[in-house]
Amino acid sequence: MKKNRLFGYCTLAAVLISSCKDSPSIPEVTETIPSKYSVWVATANGSYLLTTDEIMKDTLLSPANNKGVDITGNLPQARYAGYAYVFNGSYYLSNDGTRFSKHQLTDGGEFKEVDNYAFPSDFYLGKVASQFSTTDEIVFTSTGASDANLEKKVFEKDIYFMNTKDMTLNKTLKAQIPTLDYTVYKPDGSVDPTILNVTSMRISGGKAYFGFFYYNVDYKPVNTKAYAYICDYPSMANGHIMSDDRASYVAGHWQRENYSFLDDDNNLYLLTRGKTDGTYAILRVNNGQTEFDKSYLYDLKDYAVKGGDLAWLGDGKAYIRPYVIDVANKKIIANLAEMTGGDPTTTINLIENGNLYTAVKTPASKWFIYEYNIKNNSVKKGAEIDPGVTQVYHINKLK
Repeated sequence: MKKNRLFGYCTLAAVLISSCKDSPSIPEVTETIPSKYSVWVATANGSYLLTTDEIMKDTLLSPANNKGVDITGNLPQARYAGYAYVFNGSYYLSNDGTRFSKHQLTDGGEFKEVDNYAFPSDFYLGKVASQFSTTDEIVFTSTGASDANLEKKVFEKDIYFMNTKDMTLNKTLKAQIPTLDYTVYKPDGSVDPTILNVTSMRISGGKAYFGFFYYNVDYKPVNTKAYAYICDYPSMANGHIMSDDRASYVAGHWQRENYSFLDDDNNLYLLTRGKTDGTYAILRVNNGQTEFDKSYLYDLKDYAVKGGDLAWLGDGKAYIRPYVIDVANKKIIANLAEMTGGDPTTTINLIENGNLYTAVKTPASKWFIYEYNIKNNSVKKGAEIDPGVTQVYHINKLK
C-alpha cells in the first residue's frame, strides 16, 4: 500500500516537472527608477541618493521604504560627499584614502563601482577643472600637497588628467608653488613643517590660478595674507605668487568645493576671510594681470556668508551661499535665505537652463528644492525632501 502511494507521488511529481519544462519562461521584472536627477543626502545612519525625473515636481523624495539608493557602504563617512564629483552621469569618489573609483547608478537602482584607480599614496579628490574636462577625460587635483622640495624651495601641486574610459592617467602636470621666504617655528622653538592648503583652482585663457594659504602643524594659517599663484597653462611656466593683506587668508578647504570663480571676462575673484572673525571679503585679479587689483575689495562683514562651492551664474552674477552678488559693482542682488524663508545648505548646486537649484531647510526642519531664476531674480519651490535627512550635499543631473 505504501509502495503504491509512493509510486503515485513520484508519477505526479514527474507530471508537474514536465509541465514546468513545457511552460514559457517568465522574464524577471526589474523596476526602473527615475534617474534624470539625483540628490545626495545624509541621514543619522547613512548616505543616500534620492533620484527623480522632475526636481520641481510637488512630490516627496525619501530614502524610507527602500526608495533611496543606499550608498553608505561606498563611503566611510557622510562627509566624504566633499570628495566626490559627478560627471557625464558617473560618480567619481575617494573611497578609502588611495582608491579613486568610478560608480554608476543602474536602472534598477544599484550604485555600482565599474572601475577604479589606485594612487600610490594618500589621495582624496581636490579641485576639478570642469571647463577642461571632456567626455573621456577629467582634470583634477588631490587634496594634499607634497612635502616641500627644500632644494627647489617649492611645493609641487599635481594636476591629474584621467581617462574616464579605463581610469588610467593620461598625464600629470605640476604647479611649483614657492615656499615661504622665512622659517615658521613651533611654540617650543623647533621648526614647523609648513604645508600648503590649496582652496581653489581655476584654469582659463592660458593661465592656471590657485588660491592657497600656508598652514602649520596645528592646521592653522601661519599668517593672515591672501595668496594666489598664477602660471602659464599648460606649460606651468612663469609662475608667480601674489599676496594681499587688506583682508585675510583665502577662505575654503582642500576638498571638492572651489572658493574662487572666473567671470565672463576671465577676471578672477577669490573669497577670503575678513579682518573680523567669522566674516568674509572678495579680492580680484584682473585678466592678464599678476597682482591683486588694489582698487577692488568687497568687504562682506555685514553679510552671513557660508561655505560651499562658489559659482559664476553669468549675467554679471555669482552665487556665494546664500547670496547672489553683482561682484563687479559690489552689490547684493538676492538673499536666497530671505527669499525662500529657510537656510540654503547645498554645497554643490545644479545650474541648468538659466536656473540655480539648491536645497533649503525651513525653520520647521522641512527640506525643499528651490529654483532660482537668474534672469528674473525669482524663486520657486519644487520637490520636498524627507525631514529625516540631516544634510543635502549635491544636486546633480545624470542624464
